[in-house]
Amino acid sequence: MARRVLGAFAVTATAAVATLAMATPASAHTADGYAECDGKDVVLYVNLTQFAPEKRNTVVIKDGDKVLTPEQGKETEKFGTTWTKTFKGLDGTVAHTFTVDVKAYDTNKSKGQNFDKFLTYTVDKPCAQKPPTTTTTTTTKPATTVPEVPSSSEAPPPSTPAAPGGSAPEPPLAATGASPLWLLLSGLGLVGAGAGTLLFLRRRSA
Repeated sequence: MARRVLGAFAVTATAAVATLAMATPASAHTADGYAECDGKDVVLYVNLTQFAPEKRNTVVIKDGDKVLTPEQGKETEKFGTTWTKTFKGLDGTVAHTFTVDVKAYDTNKSKGQNFDKFLTYTVDKPCAQKPPTTTTTTTTKPATTVPEVPSSSEAPPPSTPAAPGGSAPEPPLAATGASPLWLLLSGLGLVGAGAGTLLFLRRRSA
C-alpha cells in the first residue's frame, strides 16, 4: 500500500514538474528596449529573450516607414532564443517613432497562446538643431564692348561741298597778267590822242 501511494506521488510530482517546465518557456517570451538621445544622435536598443529555441522567430524594426531590420538584401530576420541589437548614429535633428514587430513561431491563437510582440519607442524632440543653410550668391559683371576704330587706310575720301542751288561751282577765270586799271588808263590815253589829232587837222585846213 505504501509503495502504491509513493508511486502515485512520484508520478504526480513528475507530471507537475514537466508541466511547469513546458509552461515556463511558453510564458517567458520577453521583448524590451529603449530609444533616446545620445549626444547629437539617436540610439535604439532592442532586446528579445526567452523565445522558443528554434530559429523560426522573426523581427521587423522600422523608423517611421524606413526599414532598419531586416537589412537591405535580406527578406526576413530570423532568430532563436535571443536577439539583441543596438542602432547607433541615427539622425538626431528630427523626431523618431520606432516600431518592433516580433512574430513567435510557437504562437497558437486557437489555444489562446499568443507570444507575438509589438513595441513602439519614440523620441519626440530632436536631439540637436539642424545647421543653418548658407546660400552663395554669384554676381556676373556685364561684358564691356570696345568700339572698333577704323584704320587710316579705310578712311573715306573728303567730299566737296555742293554749291547753293545744287549746281556745281564755276571754275575761276584764268589770269592774263594785265591789271584792269592799266587797261582803263590806256583806253583814255588813246581817246585823248585821237581827239588831239582831229583838232590839229581842223585848224590846218582852216
